[in-house]
Formats: sequence, C-alpha cells, structure tokens
Amino acid sequence: MIVLSEADIRALIRPAEAVALAMEAFRLTAAGPAMALRGDLRAEEPRRGCLLLAGSAGPDSLSIKTNVHAQPEDSDAPRHWASLLTLWDWQRAQPRALISAGLFNEHRTAAGFAAGLDRLAAPDATTAAIFGAGRSAPLAALYLMIVRPSLKRLYLVGRSSQRLAALVATLSREPALAGVELVSSATPAEAVADSQIVITVTTSETPVFPGKAARPGACIVLGGANRATAREADDDLIRRADIYLDARADAFAKAGDLVQAKVSGALDPARIRAEIGTLVDGPLPLSPGADLTLFKSMGLPLQDVLLAQALVARAQAGSIGTPIDLRGAPELLGVPDLQGAPELQGSP
Repeated sequence: MIVLSEADIRALIRPAEAVALAMEAFRLTAAGPAMALRGDLRAEEPRRGCLLLAGSAGPDSLSIKTNVHAQPEDSDAPRHWASLLTLWDWQRAQPRALISAGLFNEHRTAAGFAAGLDRLAAPDATTAAIFGAGRSAPLAALYLMIVRPSLKRLYLVGRSSQRLAALVATLSREPALAGVELVSSATPAEAVADSQIVITVTTSETPVFPGKAARPGACIVLGGANRATAREADDDLIRRADIYLDARADAFAKAGDLVQAKVSGALDPARIRAEIGTLVDGPLPLSPGADLTLFKSMGLPLQDVLLAQALVARAQAGSIGTPIDLRGAPELLGVPDLQGAPELQGSP
C-alpha cells in the first residue's frame, strides 16, 4: 500500500486526463446502475459533518472517501476541513492506497464541471462567471479554460471582498488565464447577464443571482447546495432551464436546487432532460419555453474511483508516494501466528 500526500497529488495530477475520466464516469453511470453509496452525517452545536462516498468500477476496484468538516464557534472563521480516500483491490480485500484528498477533491470536482460544460456550453463561448471565492474557485476557472480556451472575460463574484481579492490575485498569476479579463466589480445580475457560462461553487443557503437576469442561451453549472435545505438557483432560473444531471439517483434527496423548486412547483419534471453521460454531440434541443441549459453537479463516487486508479498507477510507475505495510508481524502484535495452523475445534 502507498500513501499519497497533497504534494504527491500535485505532482501526479493531469487536468486534461481528469476531465476525460470524469466524462467516462458519467458515461458508465448512465450506461447502467453503478455500485455507489453516499452518506451524510451532520450535527449542530457545534456545527460539524461528514460526507461518505463509496463506489466501485468493477470487482478489482473500490474507493471509500470521507470528507470531514467542522465550523468553529466564531462563524466568520474558516471551516476546519479534511478528506481521506482509500483505494482498494476489492477482489482481494487489500488496500492499495491511502490518499490525502483535499487537492484531489478540488481537481475531481472541477473536472466534472468541465466535462459537463464540454457537452452543454457554446463551443466558442467568450464570457463566463464564477460565483464563490473559496477553495474550489481557482481550479474551476483553470478547468474551464481547458474545455473553453476561447474565453476572453471572466466575472468573479463572492460575498467576501478579502477572498475575492485573493482569488483575483491567484488567477492573475496563472498563464492559462493570461489573455482573460478578470472582472470582480460587477453585481450578480450584471455578471450573469453578460455570461454564456456560469459556475456556482458556493456554500450559500439561498440563491446567489437573480434567475431572470441570466443570459438567454447560457449554460449554468450548479456545483453547491448539495443538501435539501440549500439552493443556489431561484425558481425563476429553474423555470427557464433544461436540466441535466450527473446521475438521477438521489438527485431529489440531496440537490436542494431541485428539491425546493419541486416543492414550489417551479420545476417541471419534463425539463429534466437526461444524465450528462448519455450526451455525445451536445445538448438535446431546448424544450418549449426553455432558453438556457443547467447542469446540476452532485459528484459521483465513480469519479473518485477512476481518478484515484489513474493517480495510483502513475505513482507506482514513478516511485512516488510512501510505501507502508499494514499487515505487521504477528510476534510484534503479541499474538501467535495462526496462518497455516490446523483448524481450531470447538469453542475456547
């Protein structure tokens, strides 16, 4: 078994490959029922939670990931957050790798957004907006440039002026965005009115822009609000949109944007057009009354499996990571070595 640190992931990741693997995860999910499990454990006072994702791509692969977070008593302080992923050889019940999955998660998530946009967004899009200035925003912007290098203007919108300034400074140093105008002074309505692509990566409980202001023909990726009580899109946006999902399973249990729009009556079930993995040549023709497309991204355990397998294979080929042996010697554990001993009879 090998242990991969955050530095190891930084050395191993290949963004274009991550996008291709995300699309393959979408395709496999749409082709048949995937072996996947999602669990969500939450508590209050103090506020804390744990998201569990487990998935398999066949008898030889299993990934189990835990995202653990806690909110300090000072509500303005950043959340404590950490993630670990274990990749298993399931057929042999042997762990292959333990991965520190903070950076892994950000790449996996941004790659999923990009794969969806590559199927849905205008091929020659030049304007986009990203809502949210937290840890997910920089890679969301960089992966956007992989699939839409035609981009010329990027609006950045966030609630914290300090974080927004830091995001602008970070993206200004990225060679991939050298020719892109970064605009951080626009209102939410102004940003979406001029954007052919909109990505939301927020922790907001309420809609982050007015749906009526969105540009006709736009493609919108909703990447936050992955619980029933939160939403990033208002009813006006949902009424205008043809909706695509990474997976139908659990969408109405976890996706607050859909759950709340269904309760209000704003969501027409016929507007949920397809899983993203069924698309080959772009979106389906717009439904009557729809004038934009929306991709609700929940994230798939299968994305974790495929990306982890690729990184572990590269790590092993390049001698990257820290090998460890979890088995241990029986004599060091203070127990007899029973391997190969005759079958024990009766009860002790």
